[in-house]
Amino acid sequence: MTAQGMVWLPTGDAAELGGRLLRQARELEEIRHRAGAVAAVDWESPAGRNFRLYLAGRASAVGSAAELVEQAARLAEVYAAELGDAPDPLVGSSAP
Repeated sequence: MTAQGMVWLPTGDAAELGGRLLRQARELEEIRHRAGAVAAVDWESPAGRNFRLYLAGRASAVGSAAELVEQAARLAEVYAAELGDAPDPLVGSSAP
């Protein structure tokens, strides 16, 4: 870790992390979609209707999590791109 809680990742690792996060976001979105489909079923009983409301709320929360994970994936991709454009700090140094 570096100062202020930031983590330095090599370009390849950052790009790989971005890809993994994007896959996770897509999986979460699929879960949200399936939960939303179940919540859309018309339930006859009061317990079923309560479950439908609960499930709709959980589907919304999972959707929000998917959006945040996708944002993190995009940021990791931007970070990887910026690392790729950054000059190598060891070039021209006298470090062993």
